[in-house]
Amino acid sequence: MCAAAANMRPEPRKIALLIGNNNYTKNPLVNCIHDAMDLSLELEKAGFLVTKKTDLDSEAMHRAIESFAASIRTGDFALFFFAGHGVQWEDQNYLIPCDDDRIIDSTDLKYRATNAQRALELMSDKDPFVIIYLLDCCRTYWLPSLARNRAMSTRGLAFMPALGGSLIAFACAPGKTAGDVAPNGRNGVFTYYLLQYITKPGENLAMVLTDVTAGVATQTNDRQIPYYTSALRRKDIYIVPPRMQDPSPKSVLPKVEKLSLNSKMHGE
Repeated sequence: MCAAAANMRPEPRKIALLIGNNNYTKNPLVNCIHDAMDLSLELEKAGFLVTKKTDLDSEAMHRAIESFAASIRTGDFALFFFAGHGVQWEDQNYLIPCDDDRIIDSTDLKYRATNAQRALELMSDKDPFVIIYLLDCCRTYWLPSLARNRAMSTRGLAFMPALGGSLIAFACAPGKTAGDVAPNGRNGVFTYYLLQYITKPGENLAMVLTDVTAGVATQTNDRQIPYYTSALRRKDIYIVPPRMQDPSPKSVLPKVEKLSLNSKMHGE
């Protein structure tokens, strides 16, 4: 009984912030809002308290992320998802708001885009149980005001180390770009496969991401391979934990009764 009680420890509070940006001033996208909406439905089924934001400008993105980080309590299961444009600059990754025409130079990038590393640090400072950080923003993109600057036209995102107790999942490897159209024509390729597996009961996070990687790689003929950096401290990280089996003897009672009846019929 003590062992059963140990296996039934209460789940942490599960909270998520999902952002999908489509309506960019110069380079609009079509699937990112669908990505955020569809993932929010799956996470809500799994018991997450979900905040969903779409088509955010610079100020709104900063407010949403800071508000979410402030809401995290010690021991929470926190999940962050961003679908939209992202770029790297001087080994830092930036999530691009919809008013990207305001980013004239690298200084603007630092202050008007969202620094992905800093956002992760804000969440980590709250000492959650775990942070799952999902970035589907490795699409081909050049900042409209800096398109002629080759240094600013780097592909994809840069390597980003995970902080203690966190896992970062990128739609593709550092320096690579991601497909924006999945087989359903509604989602990005990475999010499409994430939706297939993320709420599969009893699969820990490593198993889920292995399935996602296999799906994306097969779909794209290995042109896109999701990439992960992890500093998780536990193996048993589940979006949907394994269902506990009922240990009561009720399930074996009918067989016992049948055996007793047959015994009587044969005079045993």
